[in-house]
Amino acid sequence: MSQPAVHRRRLSGDVRPLFIGAWCALVLLLPRTAEAQAQAQAPPASTSTTATRPVRVFLTCDGCDAALKSAVTFVEYVTDRANATVEVTIDAQLPDAGVRTWLFAFTGRGAFANQDRRLSLSLPVAASADEVRQGLTRIFKFGLVEFAMKSDSAAHLDVSFATPESGQGAPAATGAPVKDPWNYWVFRLSGSTDRYGEVSQSSGYFSTSVSASRTTEQWKIRLSGYRSRNTSRYAISDTETFRTKEGDWSLDNLLVRSLGPHWSAGFTSAVTSSTYSNQKLVANFNPAIEYDVFPYAESSQRSLTIQYAIGASHYRYAELTIYDKLRETMAKHNVSASLGLRQPWGTLGASASFSQSLTTPKFNRLNMNGNFNVRIFKGFSVNASGSFSRIRDQFYLEKSDASEEEILLRLRQLATGHRYSINFGLSYSFGSLSNATVNPRFGG
Repeated sequence: MSQPAVHRRRLSGDVRPLFIGAWCALVLLLPRTAEAQAQAQAPPASTSTTATRPVRVFLTCDGCDAALKSAVTFVEYVTDRANATVEVTIDAQLPDAGVRTWLFAFTGRGAFANQDRRLSLSLPVAASADEVRQGLTRIFKFGLVEFAMKSDSAAHLDVSFATPESGQGAPAATGAPVKDPWNYWVFRLSGSTDRYGEVSQSSGYFSTSVSASRTTEQWKIRLSGYRSRNTSRYAISDTETFRTKEGDWSLDNLLVRSLGPHWSAGFTSAVTSSTYSNQKLVANFNPAIEYDVFPYAESSQRSLTIQYAIGASHYRYAELTIYDKLRETMAKHNVSASLGLRQPWGTLGASASFSQSLTTPKFNRLNMNGNFNVRIFKGFSVNASGSFSRIRDQFYLEKSDASEEEILLRLRQLATGHRYSINFGLSYSFGSLSNATVNPRFGG
């Protein structure tokens, strides 16, 4: 008999809490109900589906990643390759016979492991920037669509066809190659100057450089020149003023001939001058040969080169050296090795070189450099770089003692047995790692 009485008291009480609770439950259930209804109306997924979300892409394309991300929106772009299900690398090859080629490497990861694809694009050298962009976008889509068909994006993909008469789509690399009027030569001019001053001191600096380079599949040619000058004034007292003037210049060139996928040969030559190093004039010529353990075509992912050079250098000094010489000629040789890796876990680079005078073997120098950037876990990476030089070839140093001003202002190179540098850093990124928005404003 007690239950009906309790039941009547609840009904006869304030019903506002029950009404509010029912309204909240309805609000919470409506989105889930709509979602369930949408799922019920959606077509069944293909049995071949291996991913349950859009393809996550880590893209490496020097200078073209922003344009591709803006044009291709049926995938997600991630900033950490460890989060990617497809890694895409686009490498631009050297022009050959009036045609430029780009190689596309699509590497599947996770659900797409072992599903790798290789595509290429060839366009005339004279193709406009817009034609290149359209061509890169087109091949980029071709490579991604097979992966996207096995993801949630499949239901929203379609196929379109533009006939040649419509004038739409990217240009094809057909017909005779377009002749390059510059024959692959690229020229650069640059210059800069600045001036600083106050009551007690002032300084001025200028530099200028010029270069010409030509790069083809078989040849690499570079010619360059550089000139700089730095002047300073220091008012030590009302009656004493200290003035400095230093500068350097150089003319150098490089000529390399390809000898196959692993070998190359060439030479470097240069004429230089430096007041800081007491070198009024230095001229050298160094033939060299190089071997890459991996094919040069894979240099964007890995390289291990070994180079040997031998030649002669002629020196003319501004002041008498510590060996009582104003000029001399010296035969030299140099051996160097360089390693470069770019892998999913990060990047690694290392190099070492040893140079020595053949006429005076005690004059030698050993240089070592290294750097790495390694991912430790999601979003967190460590990087470091360092260099060390063991110096035994400062035969060009000025014999006279350096003044206090020259030491403090670093106007002369001083004797030393070694140099080193070390750098270490940490990087951690978090937040949105799949934002495909590209905003070019203010150079973004």
